[in-house]
Amino acid sequence: MSRHDLSEDRRFCRAILPDVSRTFALSIQMLAGSFRESVAIAYLLCRTADTLEDSMPGSGDQIRGRFVTLLRALDGDDDSTRVLATEASAARRASDVELVTNLPRVLAVYRSLDDRDRDAVRECLGTMCEGMSRYSGRAAERDPDGPYLDREDELHDYCWVVAGCVGVMLTRLFGRRSPARSAAEEARRYELAPVVGEALQLTNILLDWPTDVRRGRCYVPAAWLSEHGLRPADLVGADHPGTRELAGRLEHLARSALGRVPEYVALLPRRSMRYRLFVLCPALWALRSIDHARRDPEFPWGPRRPRLPRAELWQAALGALWSGDSSVVLRPASTA
Repeated sequence: MSRHDLSEDRRFCRAILPDVSRTFALSIQMLAGSFRESVAIAYLLCRTADTLEDSMPGSGDQIRGRFVTLLRALDGDDDSTRVLATEASAARRASDVELVTNLPRVLAVYRSLDDRDRDAVRECLGTMCEGMSRYSGRAAERDPDGPYLDREDELHDYCWVVAGCVGVMLTRLFGRRSPARSAAEEARRYELAPVVGEALQLTNILLDWPTDVRRGRCYVPAAWLSEHGLRPADLVGADHPGTRELAGRLEHLARSALGRVPEYVALLPRRSMRYRLFVLCPALWALRSIDHARRDPEFPWGPRRPRLPRAELWQAALGALWSGDSSVVLRPASTA
């Protein structure tokens, strides 16, 4: 593997971050120092795992093998790093695939992190890769027009392996820098951390419904669909009472999880304003985005994901800055 100057690797990581997630790139600006770099690199590695799930198709064995290869690359196997980067370079040119193509640069910065930060990131990626491998490998061996998940418990498990474990990782990284005041408070942080990740993931599943279903990825559990006699293809293209009911059910789960984010924020010291905002702002944006989607008469069966106007996004962020009580701005709303 050719060596790059670490400063160049860092510049690449900073430059590609907005390409793979504009919202996260905004949020991470709220952090500082080594915490900021560790979180940014962790996110890029998580996005790498996302790419293996979403943008690099193959047989079930091929997909599962890529996740094993990614974990070997994280553990320092340069051959595995080269394999993934080379395979990605032959795929379609998109920002997420470009990220995998440049995996050696991301891993160079990852290996420069503090050992304890690296351990937290590696644990998270282990959980993520195992779960994504399980679901995407299974999907590759099934009817491509079928749902991705079978039951509601799988919906929650999927949220854990793609987002809940990220909340735990962030809590671990933050706890190194701002330890909890007691063992009980620390335990409560870790108890609520997966809820924060699940809240954002459920929101994304809901809002991405129009595009995900059309590209053959339906996260509405098969058991839910069967209650209404629906197939994934029935969820888009035309209004249907069952579609609206299922969307409302998913929205209720998302709002309920978002409503618990203030419990986590309340456990963070008030002096840690940067991290408090880092947690709170995406939750506020998620809630405002759900409200915006509900005003769209064609959601969720319409042709596109509703996009929150930038003015509303920043209004939510300012609300987080000025509100002394995050439970007010994130209180659960009725989905009736």
